Amino acid sequence: MNTVTVLASVAIIFTSTYSSANEFVANDNSVATQLCMAVASNHKLTLRKEIREHNISKAVLNNRLACNEMPITAFASRYNLTKSVQFLNINTSTSTHIKDLSAMTKDTSAPVMLSGSK
Repeated sequence: MNTVTVLASVAIIFTSTYSSANEFVANDNSVATQLCMAVASNHKLTLRKEIREHNISKAVLNNRLACNEMPITAFASRYNLTKSVQFLNINTSTSTHIKDLSAMTKDTSAPVMLSGSK
């Protein structure tokens, strides 16, 4: 029984230490920022609630919303928001990106300041 407890606690510590989740902080209280925060939550029910509250369709959200001056598809891909991508029916498998491999990776423990399109 003790080995099971030790293995479980090691697994919990390992997963919490190597989590790649970002913390998002809203820059303002605009509707676009609220929608971006809902997308960033990566939670289907939160996103659905915000869409209904502001009476915006998924198509309008996909085509017009920009988070941190990125289209919603690029934003969701960059931060690996898979549940939001699935809910919004965004196809991320066909996008092409140029990535500088020599660039330093950003610290994922620092909060990301989030602002919606203006």
